[in-house]
This record gives sequence, structure tokens and C-alpha cells, in this order.
Amino acid sequence: MFIKPSKPKKIAAILLLISSIIYCTSCEKVIDLVVKSNQSQLVVEAYINNEIPQYNYVVLSRSQNYFAPNFQSIPVKNALVTITEGTQNSNQQYVWDTATTRVLKEINNSTIPSIFKNGVYFDTMLFVNFSQALKGNIGKAYLLNITEGGNNYSAITKLITPVPIDSLTLGFEFLNDSNQRQVRITNHYKDPDTLGNAQFYFWRFSSNSKNFGWGAFTKSRAPGTDDLSNGEYIRLTHPQGFSVNDTVNYFMASVTRDVYQFWDSFNKARDNNGAFSTPVTLLTNIKGTNVTGCFSGYALSTKTIITR
Repeated sequence: MFIKPSKPKKIAAILLLISSIIYCTSCEKVIDLVVKSNQSQLVVEAYINNEIPQYNYVVLSRSQNYFAPNFQSIPVKNALVTITEGTQNSNQQYVWDTATTRVLKEINNSTIPSIFKNGVYFDTMLFVNFSQALKGNIGKAYLLNITEGGNNYSAITKLITPVPIDSLTLGFEFLNDSNQRQVRITNHYKDPDTLGNAQFYFWRFSSNSKNFGWGAFTKSRAPGTDDLSNGEYIRLTHPQGFSVNDTVNYFMASVTRDVYQFWDSFNKARDNNGAFSTPVTLLTNIKGTNVTGCFSGYALSTKTIITR
């Protein structure tokens, strides 16, 4: 989840331009440009969904100083991580069922890729009794608690009613750079007649079928929340091209507005032009000191299509 700053050459060019302006306007006064280092933050990437138990996990890392020699975040090990199921009553208060609390731990298992063995926390029941592994229930709320380095962090997310996929259709054929025929997928569904929901779209096909984790999916998102399309029928064609006779597993995730807003702000920050551009604030739903990230509830509906 690290947001990489602009290329050093670009920053150097801007600094050179600033230095030239200073030199031309004043040959006697020395001006020092001081860029403060950022404070390290705990970065949380957590998921709960209703269909894929092994994709309910929490990633913890710590951001490095802006001037660190490499710009990779550091995995956070040995944290206490729990997820508890609950409901929201008529007074909008949450009631947590402590009997459902699951402790998530780092796993050293051959089925988990090596990059997921440090700072990534799973329900251990995945490898003991898969049928009893943590899986989200539609209509329920979930409380994430993290204790790390003497600090406590928390977040709440909900699994709203998933929007059903009416159908997937194929069309909009084109030839790729290798002169091979490809087709695009159109998702047909009706947006619920309630405000506040949004959709993410994931698909798995031959090119990414063996990869693990939500980041391994090809992902798209609605161009906004449903303020302008509330209750309307949607026909969404993705730009991704698929080869003929490929099997595509398609997932549509219905999410609450705070989850959508975090990932929207994350994408804007990722596409930002670095330290000298307009800053973007990540709209985190994690509570605590010096923390950012998101606890994402994905209410999934799925279909599979074979491209023809």
C-alpha cells in the first residue's frame, strides 16, 4: 500500500529550478529549503467477505521515513489481531458478540506465498478445519482490533446486501497487438434503491489465476458512489480484453461508502505526482494514533463466464 514519491530526477529538476530562481533574484541571501521527514505510520489493509474464507486477512506494515534509502514498508510482526462479529441496533449502536471473536495469526504454511508470511494475519482454522474458518455474514458488522507496540487500533466495517449480477455478456471485439481476437465483458445489474453503496469489480482469468490475495485480482471500480445512478439499471463494460476460450471468474463487491472513499483516495494518492504536487488525504476508517488504511467489507456476488 506504499505510495511511491515522484522520480528523483523530477524532484532534482524542480529543486534546480528553484535554486536558479533564488540565485537570479538574490546573490547575497542564502535560503535553505527544509523538507521535514514524515512520521512513521502503521498501515492496515484488512478484509472480510462472505464467500472466500482464505481472503479474510489483515496486512500490517509500517511506513518508512520519506528519505529512507528504499521506499518499502516494513512488515509488522507479532501483533495481536482479532475480528468480532456484531449487529447494529435501532439506535445505531453496535452490539458485539464476543463468542465470535477470532484471533488472527501469522501463518507459516506451504499453501501461503512467502510474501504473505510476514505481517499478514489469517484465521488459523483455515488450516485446521476449513469449514469452520472465518467467513463474513451478510447484514452483520465486524470489529477489527489490533494491539501493537503498546498501542491499540480499531475499525468497523459492514457486509451490506450484495447486489446480484443479472448476467455477464460478451462483445466489443478487437484485435490486440499480436493480432489475436479479444472480447470484453459487460456486467448487467440493478443498483439498489438506497443511497450510500458502491461497487468494486474483480476478475480472475488465465493471466492471474495462480496468484494469491485481493491484490492478485484484476480490479475495477465504479466511477463514483450511486448518487447519480441510484436505483437505475447498469450495463458496465470493462476495457479489459479476454482471449477466446478463457474462463473468467467475476466478482462484484458491494461496499459501504467509507470503504469506497478510502480506496478512491488511495488511488488518487497513488497517481499523484509526488512531494511537490497537491497532497491527497487518505480517508482511513482505522482509529488510533499514527495509523492509516482500511478495514474493507466485501459483500460478494459472483458469476463465471467462458469467452467465446
